[in-house]
Amino acid sequence: MFNPDKALKDIIFEILKNDGKSISALSRELVERDINIHRLILTGYLRALTDCNYLKEKEVPPAKVYVPVKGRDKDVYEMIGESCRKLENGQEADLLILFSLNRLFRRPVFFEELRRAGVRDMPSSKQVGVQERQEARKFVQRAGIKVADLNLVYLHEDPSLVPRFEELLSMMLSDLLSFSSLIRDTKQTKLDLTLAGP
Repeated sequence: MFNPDKALKDIIFEILKNDGKSISALSRELVERDINIHRLILTGYLRALTDCNYLKEKEVPPAKVYVPVKGRDKDVYEMIGESCRKLENGQEADLLILFSLNRLFRRPVFFEELRRAGVRDMPSSKQVGVQERQEARKFVQRAGIKVADLNLVYLHEDPSLVPRFEELLSMMLSDLLSFSSLIRDTKQTKLDLTLAGP
């Protein structure tokens, strides 16, 4: 049954799973879910998803088969959460998640957003007032995220976390764009004898 609250992209990924399908097969499954899209529009949409690197197009004569690209279905919250936990553990990871989301979104974040990033316990950070809360609510509502009225809103301002945040961004970009082989290893691999005493 068609759910109007679900994005077409999510429905397509649900249908494709890991197997991939041709445009004809995908079109038939969409019709079964009461989603009638003209084949040319569906073709254009699939091409756009391919251009955005969400799907791979494989030539399987006489048709083209569309397959999801692995690792592209995580949202920003999951990506931040997983990456922060590679750098830190426990409460430190939770605070880095909060700090990173604050910096990326340039606003306080709801606990619901932190929960999406894997935070389970309320962080020991500043909760914001009513006006800042209402401002933040506008953004999450526009993004389609539902937050309860009692959901707390947090802000963590700690300048000492800026280097960790920069390291996090670098690591995430490296993972997303697969350029780790281009990064210079900054660890010292040999002893600098000029610094050693006599």
